[in-house]
Amino acid sequence: MLILACDTSNRACSSCLWKDGTCIDSAFRNDGLTHSQTFMPQVHALMEKNHIEYETLDALACTVGPGSFTGIRIGVSAVKTMAMALEKPAVPVSSLEAMAYPLRDEDALVVPLIDCRNHRAWSAAYYHGEQVLSEVADDVDHIRENCISYRDTNLSGKKILLVGNGAAMFLEGLSEEALAEYREGFDEIHPESMAAIAEKTLLSEDETTRNSAFAADALMPVYLARTQAERTANEQGREQVEVPIRYYSTQDEK
Repeated sequence: MLILACDTSNRACSSCLWKDGTCIDSAFRNDGLTHSQTFMPQVHALMEKNHIEYETLDALACTVGPGSFTGIRIGVSAVKTMAMALEKPAVPVSSLEAMAYPLRDEDALVVPLIDCRNHRAWSAAYYHGEQVLSEVADDVDHIRENCISYRDTNLSGKKILLVGNGAAMFLEGLSEEALAEYREGFDEIHPESMAAIAEKTLLSEDETTRNSAFAADALMPVYLARTQAERTANEQGREQVEVPIRYYSTQDEK
């Protein structure tokens, strides 16, 4: 199975060619340029370098959030368009799951946190690669309380491993006895992680149903918080058009 997997959900821009459980090649850049400038040239260069035609892909995948609102839209729009043109499946991948994936073999509660300002973070929790706490956009104090409560109730004595640029907020005021630590080197999403998750997701469906299960036109961003433009419109009482985007944080809908 040949997959092109892409990530534009945060500051970095990356893509990966993945075949039957192995990374053929990947590209990664975090040089301050916008994804609108770098994403498609990066993808085209990766395909050309490896002499792979788009038509030979079995599926495409991309991170759908949470993360940068603009970045997510760029990646989802581009991958969705390519998948529709090629009539291939388009697989959504959680940014948080992809960030936590490299630590799936650790015997610890893995908590990715992406800073979304005002002492808030996008976060979830995983144990041996399985999600055990839902994705949220919440105050980091609440996230910390929920993670420690889950760990103490279900994983007594296990460590909490933190990744992402919101980890420092989680650690504020915690003692060493809290058994929580930041793991360096995992603040960015590895394109290989994203591709591996996409392959696993695809293989969970029968080959005859993959196109319908992951129809390209169904690929949508997953925002855990409302955009600044939406919040401003709401404050000003302006009419808003409903669009098929998922929201999780009730605090942001007030």
